[in-house]
Amino acid sequence: MDAIELTPQDSGGPSPTTEVHLGPLLELAADAIEEHVELAASLDIARALKLRHHPDIVELARMTDQMLTHCATLAVGVGQIPVGARSPRGAVVLETWTQLKDDGPADGPLGPWSYTRHLALAARDMLEEIHDHRRKAAFTGRPGLPPLPPGAR
Repeated sequence: MDAIELTPQDSGGPSPTTEVHLGPLLELAADAIEEHVELAASLDIARALKLRHHPDIVELARMTDQMLTHCATLAVGVGQIPVGARSPRGAVVLETWTQLKDDGPADGPLGPWSYTRHLALAARDMLEEIHDHRRKAAFTGRPGLPPLPPGAR
């Protein structure tokens, strides 16, 4: 980082100012935010899939809202994976997400509960697709030889 001194200011005197390049800092912050979002999503997904009994309507509404938010966020991540690099699961889960958004919960006593579980399954598949893509991208390919794991160079 280079220090740059700028002179005129309202106070009349010089003021030392440091120019900071935010690229590396933003990358670290983005990684930390992604990790936090993915951890929160995985915990909420696990909670939704472990439900064995129908929760009360307020709790179900809260869980549905969480699952809708996670699905919307994770769908952006899956959408960033190039189409040729997506697994069949990645392509299908985006279609499933679109269908779930369009249809909403079914009528009947189990409709909202079933909808929340389907959202959790879709979110889980999206999260796994993103993680699988990262693992594949982390390895360095070498023609005719097995790929190198990260940090093996």
